[in-house]
Order: sequence, then C-alpha cells, then structure tokens
Amino acid sequence: MTRHRAMEHVSASTLAEAQRRSAPTHHVIWTGRAYRAQAGSLRSQALARVIEVGQPVPLQTLLARAARVDGDLGFDPATVRSGLVLHQGAKPAVYLLVGRRSSGDFVVVQDIPHAGERGRRIAAGEVVMTREGRLRVPCLAPR
Repeated sequence: MTRHRAMEHVSASTLAEAQRRSAPTHHVIWTGRAYRAQAGSLRSQALARVIEVGQPVPLQTLLARAARVDGDLGFDPATVRSGLVLHQGAKPAVYLLVGRRSSGDFVVVQDIPHAGERGRRIAAGEVVMTREGRLRVPCLAPR
C-alpha cells in the first residue's frame, strides 16, 4: 500500500515566501474533468483546492488554499508547486498552469502533452484563454 504525505504545519512565513517566489502572472485553470489519481495523494488533495471550472485561479491563491486546509495544517507550497508542474505530464492533464500576458490573454507555461480536445498537445506559449475569458482550446468538461 502506498503511503502518502500527510498535511503538515505550514508557517505564515513559509507561505509568504512561497507566494513571493511565485510569479504573480501564473494561474491554474481546472477543466472540470477528472483524472486517474491515487486516492489520497498529495497532488490530488492539493489540486482539489481549485474548485472553479474554467476560471484562472492565481497560483498564489492555490498555494494559500493548500497551505490552510485546516488552520495552519495543509500542504507545503513547494510540494504543491512541484505537483502542479508534474501534473502537466498527466494523461489527461486537467489542471493547466498558465501565465497571464500583459495583453490579458492566458498562455500555457510549459508544454502539456495530453490536454485539450481529445488529449491533444498544447505547446508552451499557446493562448488557451483570451482576456475576454473565451477558451481557445476546447478542453472544458461538458456542463
């Protein structure tokens, strides 16, 4: 049986430092789809803190939500960030790490091999959402 890391005490200074080191332009978009995850895994628990479907959530907000699951108990910000980056290679990737350009458009930060329509590749720098909130890549779960 696989043992998963448990929640831990995350100090305010640890969280603040992680947020300072995170690009304020980085966001996470959840497609609303499920993926094959190990029950209870850190990545699943941390990424589940994004509840908005198809809306960019600032990475700094995700770090705070994951660090504060139960008071000061939560998931270490470095591990959350690492899990998000690793998830980009998941099949399918349903959490997209994107950056907001000065134009307001959201672009993929790094290649995502299995996202988008029918699991197609989304290349780094590709616009996935316009500043008006229109998705350019059909990857959201049907509503």
